[in-house]
Amino acid sequence: MRLGLRRTFGIATAALLSLMLGATPASAATGVGVIELSDDGVSFARTYPGAIFDSIALLSPGDSQTETVYVRNTGTVAGYLRITMQDVSYSDTNYADALTVTTSTPNNAGSPQSISGASPCLVTNEGVTIAAGQTVPVTATLDLGDLTGSQGQGATASVSLRFTLSDTTPGTLPATQCTNSGSTVPLVPAVPGTTTGTGTTATGAGNSSTLPVPTPSPSPAIADAGDDTASGLTPTFPSGFTLDPNSWRLYQEYLVLILFLAALVGAGISWIAGRRTRKDTDDV
Repeated sequence: MRLGLRRTFGIATAALLSLMLGATPASAATGVGVIELSDDGVSFARTYPGAIFDSIALLSPGDSQTETVYVRNTGTVAGYLRITMQDVSYSDTNYADALTVTTSTPNNAGSPQSISGASPCLVTNEGVTIAAGQTVPVTATLDLGDLTGSQGQGATASVSLRFTLSDTTPGTLPATQCTNSGSTVPLVPAVPGTTTGTGTTATGAGNSSTLPVPTPSPSPAIADAGDDTASGLTPTFPSGFTLDPNSWRLYQEYLVLILFLAALVGAGISWIAGRRTRKDTDDV
């Protein structure tokens, strides 16, 4: 009887362990290899040196920037590469809709993804297999689309990319699901006073840059013929220009010279007139 109980207990324990192992989610099997990153394809490390883009403050609507990140699998088995946007914050929705991120590999071109779509994460590329010891270049592109009028003026944005190697079948995880493994890389340099998507300010947190959007120039004023008060005839002066007569250069020091020359000319005229008078007297 005791032998039968021991066998029954052993079978039950084995079954329980089997169920527990079978219930482990596929996402827990991530990290088949340790990722190392590089900005030049030569020097690799667990962390990326700085941000992918040094500055995005020069972006205007219609502009884009592109950089290459090299990803190396330092593990002993192959894994699927998954790239997601995360740590996203922005101060203007129109601006976030227009700002897109694209990540592509030589064998898998990605599509532009607005940073506003990260909820809280968003896959930008997945499915590329990286063998043990293999390095794959990833091209990251940041685009700022068209904005109407003053939309996005002075807006700020913050976003990072997470690179993960996993044995999870591509497409198994939702596109907006974040993962805890892998390496996170800021997309833009960190600046103080980051604004979040809700409009609150987190001083000194996040990785963001103010992306200026040019304000459309007003149409030049058209002067109405015969109207001297028309705005087109009103002179405008540069900022900081002042008109102060007290500071004018009048060359007062030359007034004495003018008086001297006038006296000299007068004396000459008197001398000439005196000679002509004496000559006329002598002739008589």
